[in-house]
Amino acid sequence: MTHQPLGDFGDLSLSVVVTSPPWYENSYIVHHRPSGAVLVVDPGGDPERVLAAVAATGGKAAAIWLTHGHPDHLGAARAVEQALGLETHAHLAETPVIERAAALNRSFTGEGLAGPEALVYFDGEPTLSLGPVPVRVIHTPGHTPGGVCFDFGAFVLTGDTLFQQGVGRTDLPGGSEAKLWDSITRLLSLVADDSQLFSGHGGGWSAAAARRWWQRMV
Repeated sequence: MTHQPLGDFGDLSLSVVVTSPPWYENSYIVHHRPSGAVLVVDPGGDPERVLAAVAATGGKAAAIWLTHGHPDHLGAARAVEQALGLETHAHLAETPVIERAAALNRSFTGEGLAGPEALVYFDGEPTLSLGPVPVRVIHTPGHTPGGVCFDFGAFVLTGDTLFQQGVGRTDLPGGSEAKLWDSITRLLSLVADDSQLFSGHGGGWSAAAARRWWQRMV
């Protein structure tokens, strides 16, 4: 299977493509069924599988959104852009991270990387949309300066800010442990108890479970 369905949340269907080694990164496909609009979040690799997952929805791709700009989260962005005629949206503060993605990938894997070329930056915490559905952007610096989480209400895509019983690393350029701790505390104060949190690597969990775990950590 090219992708794994994660469930229906009202009018939205969510599925994930887990990319190949060494990253095993979660690339998410969000489909607004009534309008047919499809969103690709963090296409980190395996562009053929991401494109197949988009095609399987039967909808029309609207955009690529990035939670952050590390190479394991944008490695397939250019190929998906070109195949579907899309733009890639990221936080303005993530500009230097995206610009260094190729060099960072080379340091990890010895291979180059063609990053996204149709970039559109947003600033602050705007409300984006998938079809008629408003999506809140929550700026969560710490793992990277322009890291964000996308809050769809019933579920939140948390990137590498918060994992299931884990947090993102802060030792790469632009990382800050203090900012990440503050971001996670704020994130968990904003999302609904029954929201499901889906991260950039590994499985999902509820916001209520995440809060209980985080209270033991801080």
